[in-house]
Amino acid sequence: DIQFFCADSPLKFSFEKVSKRTHLDIASVNSAMSIELLDDRIKTIHISAGGVAATPLYLKKTCHFLQTKAITAEIINKAIVIAQTEISPISDSRGSATYKRLLFKQLLITHFLKLLPDRLQWQDFR
Repeated sequence: DIQFFCADSPLKFSFEKVSKRTHLDIASVNSAMSIELLDDRIKTIHISAGGVAATPLYLKKTCHFLQTKAITAEIINKAIVIAQTEISPISDSRGSATYKRLLFKQLLITHFLKLLPDRLQWQDFR
């Protein structure tokens, strides 16, 4: 586990990776998110994803949707729907396209839970 500490920074960052094999460092799906809140709303957000398209992606539409929104499970679920339109995973040795879509959804939820644990709970997404 690698951690970077930024003293007094309002910016929060998370990186997640899912890999089927521990001896080979090829991720099935990975993603990163940075978020900064202002007055309980998203001031800035950046989300990227790997393993869900031909090249790593910046999720422009999803980030645009989330800008200025309050953090709720309902808003995040809407963002996940938008994110699913931005990715185009293929089936390969690392998993089926359907599996990668599910992994990516779980990673997005994980970012929010990890970075904003006082605002959301896993049960909010079941």
